[in-house]
Amino acid sequence: MEVKLENLSKHFGKVKAVNNFSFHINDGEFVALLGPSGCGKTTTLLMIAGIYKPTTGNIYFGNNVVNEVPPKDRNIGMVFQSYALYPHMTVLDNNGRCWSSGKRKRYLASTYPGY
Repeated sequence: MEVKLENLSKHFGKVKAVNNFSFHINDGEFVALLGPSGCGKTTTLLMIAGIYKPTTGNIYFGNNVVNEVPPKDRNIGMVFQSYALYPHMTVLDNNGRCWSSGKRKRYLASTYPGY
């Protein structure tokens, strides 16, 4: 899916967390946002995910503006920079914590024989 950010800004009062940011990601590209703490990486990702609404600008998925599309309907995901919610658990176990115990066990057994 092509993603385009056009003159995107997010302000919290007088603080400009993201200011007039434009960016284009072609379909199939793998992209990482890098920068120092406080430069707006997470805020930008939260706007793409639909958690934050932009103060100004537009977010496009393909040719569609998705600024008003709820997060649950965007069909995307995001992973925070902290690799695990619980450091003593595997990534799989961390991601499976939201499932009921029975559903999780069935999934793990069918996907990872011998788990």
